[in-house]
Amino acid sequence: MKVEKVKGNILIVEDNPKTRKMIQRHLLREGYEITEAENGKTAIELIEHNQYDVILLDIMMPEMSGLDVCQILRSNPRNASLYIIMITAVKGGEEKVRGLDSGADDYLEKPFDVNEMLARIRVGLRTVKAKRDAIIDKLTQLYNRHFFDACIIQEMNRTLRYNRHLSILIIDLDLFKRVNDTYGHDVGDSVLSEAASIINKMCRQSDYPVRWGGEEFVVLLPETNKEGAFRLAEKLRVEFEKHVFDIAGKVTASIGVASMANEYVDLIKVADNALYHAKSEGRNRVVVF
Repeated sequence: MKVEKVKGNILIVEDNPKTRKMIQRHLLREGYEITEAENGKTAIELIEHNQYDVILLDIMMPEMSGLDVCQILRSNPRNASLYIIMITAVKGGEEKVRGLDSGADDYLEKPFDVNEMLARIRVGLRTVKAKRDAIIDKLTQLYNRHFFDACIIQEMNRTLRYNRHLSILIIDLDLFKRVNDTYGHDVGDSVLSEAASIINKMCRQSDYPVRWGGEEFVVLLPETNKEGAFRLAEKLRVEFEKHVFDIAGKVTASIGVASMANEYVDLIKVADNALYHAKSEGRNRVVVF
């Protein structure tokens, strides 16, 4: 039976270079994009700045075990769709239970059969696609509101626990109803898709760009104070101002900004209030509360 090849970006986390190269050789033959990490710290840094589909994660590594890496990754909602396959030379059910309890999705014992490894990766890639379909807005390819609702709670708790900064932008396309009324909803959808690309392009890997609903977008900005949030908002406003949308032409944006640090703030309510003032004061502007 011919097995259909599925594209995927795979991170191999293994401290043994021979094992790492052996796995890489087989995966490259299947056409996957491969990245290697020799320890847990490097793996976490790579994942913070890149998007992977499947991680092959060795449990027994010096300094930081695969179990520790798995728990750290699972503490970040951004990694919810990541498929983690633990690899270990230790036999027995107890090690498997520990791996699964730490957040792993699957498990391989060394020495493993290559065909079994490839089959488990294919399962992982199908699972990742289904999970991402559930959290991504189909039109704009940004996160959807359901995913955002879970993320903001975790990020606010993290901000308060560690006395860090968290900011949010609410972005509203000015007079968007006029676009739909004049050119039709197909053109309106095209504008929304282009607007999402502008927003996504200007966000960091650690930010959460979200389709909030209608012509509104939200960007959640971890580790960002009020000044940093304002700078990004103003860059976005200028980018919209100079952008020419296909058919629709010029469409500007109004942006409300809110921030919190060592005390709770209802970020959505405050940023929405700021957005209201941006709209009422003439649109195409940023207001910070």
